[in-house]
Amino acid sequence: MARFGIIGAGLMGHGIAVALASGGHQVHIHDSDPATLDSLPGRIGTALRLCGASEEASERARSLITATPRLTEALRPAEFVIEAVPERLSVKHEVIAAVEAAVSPDVPVWSNTSVLSLTEVGSVMRHPGRLVGVHWWNPPHLIPLVELAPSAETKPKLVCQAEELLGALGKTTVRLHRDVPGFIGNRLQFALLREALNLVRDNVCDAATIDTVVRSSFGLRLASVGPMENADYIGLDLTRSILTSLSPSLSTAAGPFPGLDELLADGHRGMASGAGLLSWPPGRGEDVAHRLVAGIQRNLESGT
Repeated sequence: MARFGIIGAGLMGHGIAVALASGGHQVHIHDSDPATLDSLPGRIGTALRLCGASEEASERARSLITATPRLTEALRPAEFVIEAVPERLSVKHEVIAAVEAAVSPDVPVWSNTSVLSLTEVGSVMRHPGRLVGVHWWNPPHLIPLVELAPSAETKPKLVCQAEELLGALGKTTVRLHRDVPGFIGNRLQFALLREALNLVRDNVCDAATIDTVVRSSFGLRLASVGPMENADYIGLDLTRSILTSLSPSLSTAAGPFPGLDELLADGHRGMASGAGLLSWPPGRGEDVAHRLVAGIQRNLESGT
């Protein structure tokens, strides 16, 4: 059993806590927002049900998770610290500074950043060699993949240590050779989103059509055959021919993104505001959440 201190009990933090506690590890989790901590037991219970945990296993996992409004109480027993705070560099710097002030220099710090440069995250640290990029995917208690990356200063043995610990939980780990913003997965999925936004901007189709095309065609095969395997499968000669034809017309936009900017200026933030790229009538959010979890579970059960 290892002892973890998690900073941030929100969307990612509570799921990471469930994954670790389900594997028999002790977790102390802190959040500065009282409402987030108050809702934590219910969210943990929901996550355990989605994992299919038995009543006995759920009780054991719950007993290993302790929530605290005091940062020092979460960090005092920790052998590993996980920061799962919002993706703003200033926030991460503030939290990591507080962590370093409270734990000894040999305690590894795992950052769950999904888009920031890990080297920039660690740039204010007194001991940057302890920082490891450990990017869990949402929902972390269900998605098998965890991406591991070093910063420019990370001690290699700490990446190996994280890989072994997560592998023992049954997680699928991948190791990046070097630090890049977005790791692997987010770079791939947001390159797709950039092209989708470009198609809508150029009036090729509307946003709903994008989702229909993805869900009803290549999205069906991605869980079974990845893009590199598919390139080999159809033949690299054909792959090269397609890329040669398409590449000149693909979006290379680096921002701003006028379509998103206009929607945001009008107060259309997506599900939370009732409209975004799509309309969000009452009940649609719950339907998406159900389909998302059900789809993940189907793929996991089929062994893909």
